[in-house]
Amino acid sequence: MPFPKTYVDQMLLNWGDRLFHDPLRHVRAPRMSRGELRRDVRRMREQLARTLRRTPEVMVKITNKASGAQGMGAVRRHLRYISRNGRVELEDQDGMAMLGREALHDLTNAWHLGGWGIAEESRRREVFNVLLSMPPGTDRQAVRNAARAFAAEEFGDGRRYVFAAHDDEAHPHVHLSIQVRGPDGKRLNPRKQDLQRWRERFAAQLREHGVDANATRRLARGETRRYPKQAVVHMTTRGEMPRYWRSELDEPTRRTLWAAHAAPLEAWRGVLHAMEGSQTADDRRLAAVITDFVRMMPVQHDRPEMERSDRDVRQRDRKPVHAHDLRHARRGEAQPDLFPEDPDVGVER
Repeated sequence: MPFPKTYVDQMLLNWGDRLFHDPLRHVRAPRMSRGELRRDVRRMREQLARTLRRTPEVMVKITNKASGAQGMGAVRRHLRYISRNGRVELEDQDGMAMLGREALHDLTNAWHLGGWGIAEESRRREVFNVLLSMPPGTDRQAVRNAARAFAAEEFGDGRRYVFAAHDDEAHPHVHLSIQVRGPDGKRLNPRKQDLQRWRERFAAQLREHGVDANATRRLARGETRRYPKQAVVHMTTRGEMPRYWRSELDEPTRRTLWAAHAAPLEAWRGVLHAMEGSQTADDRRLAAVITDFVRMMPVQHDRPEMERSDRDVRQRDRKPVHAHDLRHARRGEAQPDLFPEDPDVGVER
């Protein structure tokens, strides 16, 4: 018998939150009105649709996160870099455009001496340098406009910042430099969850400016590709072989990645179960799309050898899935595999 619509919506929110957002805490959730529930379900379906059609993912990166001393000397050098020594226009938090070496000099003096000031040398980070990027082919003006709106939304509390859009590379990107201390003296201290929120807000601003953009975690997409650091790129460009970095995954790394993807794959099975049992034909067609999407995840191709050899055992032990199985999964109990037609999809038991 098909599931009631309210049951499908609740299951979609439950498993979708586990897949796309931070892990749920064991606290009593506030009672939601019907309007709030419909709004959240609509947002979750939009997020699911963007992910399944492989919408381009935004990139937000703190480029000086591991740096040591960050006094005005380092800040001045970075502002010269992003402005190409005055040849690229900078824009500040008030929308004021600055172009030329004289304007750059005035800006650095204002940051050095104005407000809380930035010492010439400092043991503490005084500015966060953030890179906002999109894949090649994205409308560059839209990226710039979205970056402006994102910065105003996230840091528009009186905190000083400037940004510059670069058009000299294939990837449209914006460099955003933000002072650590705000007008009240509190220091900006972004964590991993803050970076994900920045990605989601930047993606939302891009969509507001006509660019289809997404901001999902790599685990939700089953990504396993390893990206080399800049030092490795420079070494390989010179023809040198890095001692410790390898592009290919070894077996211990495969096992670690597979274990890390266990929870996202479980959430995908929960979403699939809700779609398969829905009363609407569109949801049931979406279930087939989800199955293909999970089957083609890179993590499926990088499955550890021990998992590949055990797949016949899991295939033999499959059982029909019922709603109580999904409730048990919330307590950490194992679930049957929801992809019976594909033995390469599952989680480590």
